[in-house]
Amino acid sequence: MSKKMRRDDVQLQRLRTEFPDIYRALLAGEIASARKACAAAGIKPERSRLDKLKNSWAKATDAERDAFLSWLAARGARRSSPTLASSPSLAPSPSSPRQAETPIASGRYLLPSTIAEIEVIMAQRRLTPQDVMHEMGFAAEDRALAGALARGASLRLSVIAALEGWLRINAQR
Repeated sequence: MSKKMRRDDVQLQRLRTEFPDIYRALLAGEIASARKACAAAGIKPERSRLDKLKNSWAKATDAERDAFLSWLAARGARRSSPTLASSPSLAPSPSSPRQAETPIASGRYLLPSTIAEIEVIMAQRRLTPQDVMHEMGFAAEDRALAGALARGASLRLSVIAALEGWLRINAQR
C-alpha cells in the first residue's frame, strides 16, 4: 500500500511542476519557507497579522491570554474593545447581570470570565454541565460543556449561542 500524501507534499509537488522558478528559489534558500513560496505562487493566501493574532490567541493558555490583556490595558488600549471588556479585571463580576454586548467566547473557546460565571450559576443551582446542556435543549448525554469547562475544549457555535441565552436568563435570577 502506498503512503498517503500530506497536503504539504501536494503543495510542494504543485510548486515543482507548475512554478519551477519559485520551487528552485525555495530549494536555494532564497524563499524562507514553503508557506511563503506557496503564497508567492498563489497556492495559499498570504496570512495577515490579524489572522496570525487570531491563530495565536486560540492556541494561548488562559494565563497567557490574561497576561496579554493586562499588557494591553497597561499600554492604554481602548477599553471599549470587546476583548478587553472580557478581561477578568474589566469584566462584570459573575454575580452582576450579564450585558448583552459582552462576548462569552473567543471563537469556539469560552473566556475565563464566562467559565467562572457558569460555574457560579451551576453551584448556586446545584447543576451539572449535563443539566445545563439539557436546559439549553441539547441531549443530556452531550459532554461538550463539561469538556469546555474542565479542559478548555472548543464548543460548537450552536452551543455557544444557546449558552449566551442561558447565561442571560440565569444572571437575572
